[in-house]
Amino acid sequence: MKFNYFHGNGIHPHTKYTFCVLLVIGICQHCLAFTGKYPVQNFTSSDYKAGIQNIDFAQNRDMTLFVANNLGILSYSGQSWGKHAVLTGKKQRSLAFDEKSGRLYFGSQGEFGYFDGDWNLVSLQDKIPQTAPDFDEVWDVFLLHSKVYFCTFQGIYVYDGQSVSVLAHPDGFNRTFRTSGKLFAQSRQGHLLEIKDQELVIPTYLRNSGKETIAGLIAQDGGFLVMYNSGKIEFANSFGVTGKYDGLSRVLQGKYVNHVLQLSDTRLAISTQTAGIFLFDLQKQVIENISTKEGLLSNVCLRAFQDHSGNLWVGMQNGIALIDINSPMRFINQDINIQGSGYEAYQREEGTYYTTSNGIYFLAKNTSQSVFLKGTEGPAYGMQSISGRLYAGHHTGLFMLANGQAKRIASTHGLWQVKQLQANPGYAIGGTYSGLYLFKVNEKMELQGIGKISGFDESSRFFEEDREGRIWVGQFYKGLYQITLLPDLTAASVYKMTLAEGLPVEDQIILSRIDNELYIGTPKGLYMLDQNNNRIIKSEAFSRVIGEQQVYLLAQDYQKNVHVYTEGMAGFFKQISADNYTFVPSSLFQQRYSFKRNLLNISINILNGVLFNANEGFIHYRPELENRLAEEKPLMVRKIVNVAEGSILYQRNPFEAKPDTLLPLTVSYRAKVLQFEVEAFQFNGVSNQLFRYYLKGFDEGYGEWTHAPIKEYTNLREGNYEFSAQTKNYLGQIITSKPVLLKVEPPLYRSLLARVFYVALGILMLVLVSRLQKQRYKQKTLAIEEAKQKELLKKQQELTEIEQQKDRALRQVEEDKMKSELRHLNSLMAASTMNLVVKNEFMETIKQELEEVKRKGKSIETKQALEKIVREIDTTLRLQEDWEQFEYHFDQVHGDFLNRLREHFHDLTPNEQKLCALLRLNLSTKEISNLMSISLRGVEIARYRLRKKLGLDLGQNLSKFILEY
Repeated sequence: MKFNYFHGNGIHPHTKYTFCVLLVIGICQHCLAFTGKYPVQNFTSSDYKAGIQNIDFAQNRDMTLFVANNLGILSYSGQSWGKHAVLTGKKQRSLAFDEKSGRLYFGSQGEFGYFDGDWNLVSLQDKIPQTAPDFDEVWDVFLLHSKVYFCTFQGIYVYDGQSVSVLAHPDGFNRTFRTSGKLFAQSRQGHLLEIKDQELVIPTYLRNSGKETIAGLIAQDGGFLVMYNSGKIEFANSFGVTGKYDGLSRVLQGKYVNHVLQLSDTRLAISTQTAGIFLFDLQKQVIENISTKEGLLSNVCLRAFQDHSGNLWVGMQNGIALIDINSPMRFINQDINIQGSGYEAYQREEGTYYTTSNGIYFLAKNTSQSVFLKGTEGPAYGMQSISGRLYAGHHTGLFMLANGQAKRIASTHGLWQVKQLQANPGYAIGGTYSGLYLFKVNEKMELQGIGKISGFDESSRFFEEDREGRIWVGQFYKGLYQITLLPDLTAASVYKMTLAEGLPVEDQIILSRIDNELYIGTPKGLYMLDQNNNRIIKSEAFSRVIGEQQVYLLAQDYQKNVHVYTEGMAGFFKQISADNYTFVPSSLFQQRYSFKRNLLNISINILNGVLFNANEGFIHYRPELENRLAEEKPLMVRKIVNVAEGSILYQRNPFEAKPDTLLPLTVSYRAKVLQFEVEAFQFNGVSNQLFRYYLKGFDEGYGEWTHAPIKEYTNLREGNYEFSAQTKNYLGQIITSKPVLLKVEPPLYRSLLARVFYVALGILMLVLVSRLQKQRYKQKTLAIEEAKQKELLKKQQELTEIEQQKDRALRQVEEDKMKSELRHLNSLMAASTMNLVVKNEFMETIKQELEEVKRKGKSIETKQALEKIVREIDTTLRLQEDWEQFEYHFDQVHGDFLNRLREHFHDLTPNEQKLCALLRLNLSTKEISNLMSISLRGVEIARYRLRKKLGLDLGQNLSKFILEY
């Protein structure tokens, strides 16, 4: 198969679109009957937050819509309403937009002028001549031949861009009309006047019959169609006035016609005071009425306006309505007395049957209200014609439908639908809540129930028969089953297809027959059954458009259109030739929330299109009308706000044409929060409008779809960014905005100048560091050498110190040894000396005693002998010399101790000096007692006396004093 994707991107200039394309479509769409209600969307005063009475409309090219309201001028971009000119306190009555100058001209109570720029109001009151009559309200504004006509009951004020002139009539005026490039006004006396070359001229080619107020004037067939408030309709030309369209006139009588608009498809849109709006086909003379019954908020319709996309806007007393009069859809529900959710419709000669969640309804031919078929209470499902009989599945079994009656022919536990077997035409199978049910075609050519087919118990809403006579069941929640019927058809063998046979998943399966091939819809795209190899394979051709989306519906109608509804798209594959299809996106996309996806069904057995079941009734869809050229509305950035500082960085002029590009924006790093607001100007299905955003340089790609037309970014770092947005139009096609280049400047310390400075500073630092490194290396080398020298010197010093320590230690050892020996010798010397002293003293005592004996003795020999002993003692007794010798050696050893002692203490006796010498030698009291030949008590007494002479205090130690002296 060969597939082409039809994007629906239409001719851009809206004038060409309006006057050429819709004209052809408008003629075609009424060639066949098209039942149901138009798609209508209402806007209340709480939506646009303004007053009542919406009287006139205008549009900025193919973008913003403007509405004249009692409390100001409303603007609408498809996402939000704006309110302007509120502070004037005047009711706005009329509008006209001039594309050349980009001005919105307005007429209000006692004032007219224009808006330009960002809603800058320019009043033209000061340009009105002083002789001009006063006026109350400006009911119409027209643009014609570079002039602007402000039309009031008192006069017509003409603005040529410089000054204002006035056209007046003695009788005053009613309303003013523009048709076929000409401007006409009706006087209060009912006369029609043409405004020509700044004059009021009575046209010879246009006359009217009386003084009634005209509501509309339409050029037609060399004359003019004159429509009055009363509903009367006349055709006027140079030959006279005749009545016309009596049927329409009778319908309009008593309705009070407020306004008449000729649409781009030549139909008339007639706004009435009490009956809503009427659409009248001048060729077919078909009348359609759209009122509160058909979805309008109010029957008080003041004026209608057709936008550049062909939509019809209706200004009402208490709201605004948007009617998609070119839609290929119509809604069928309570308007023909159908209640509940729809499932399937089937058109027969006697009328049309509808199965719903409430039961089965029948709409007889040439009637406008359906009737409920008694006995069919409860959910009803699919319908099928077998052997000329029509059957409907039902929650309680199977019904046969004929002549507006329903007859139960089988009672089962819920039956979805019944289909005739191709391999066994005398039999049919019904898919039930719990398996398959076998029917036989009896002699009356009616189905007769046989019983449940054993071996399979799963719910069988989707089932088809392949070329081999096998039954395939797609169980939405459990998977795909292959069922082979036994020869008697009452039992079957069952095999469940698995991933091994090519299924991508094993649940959420639907089944459909396209060109005698079986297709399987899955959550991962569309697959088909390879009946030759009994495998599941990818449907490559259809999948080029569907991709990996979940498929909820796939069905082929009698025109070979293959309708498809997936997770993100709705449309149909239009057959160009046997193996050549092109995809056409569908307006059904905007109604995607009106469908029950788990019970989605299409009815192909009706004339002029197909029916889709909806949450409320049905949607009548005409695929052949979907080929209208769709004008691609621009998606634009409306405003960029620095939220942190409360400043507007960019705002689109509401009256300018769509810009080709936006100049790059530069913002400070202090702009912590940037808010982007977009507007899409998509008026159809605006409640379901979706957007997604991408900030290149920050986001990895487009984000998730959202209903919000606003996107915020926070804490953007310095750098270059590119913002773009996407939306889906009413066909589900993606529209991408032109990118906005954004530059976030860095703080000073991160600016380019700072970076240059940092680089220069870095280079300088590198040079300095390099030099410092070299110097440091040199110093480090010198330091290492010096350290080595110091270390060597230190080692040498340590060695020298070690040697010195050794020498000192040796010397100390020797000195200590010498001192020890000296102390020992001193002790010995002292002891020896003292012994000698004691001996000498003892010898002296003996000498004295011997002297006494000699003196007293009488014998000469005795005397001589004693004298000899005395002489020998004298020669050997040198006590004083021995002491002196001891004293000398003692002072040599003890630093001249005794001499120093005598110098300080002159009154010391020799014995006391001896005691000091012995204490210096650190001898004990006992040793001193022995050496001095005195008692221990005598030593203590001598110590006591010595302490006093030395002047020691009680707390001072005598021995310590002597040792330290």
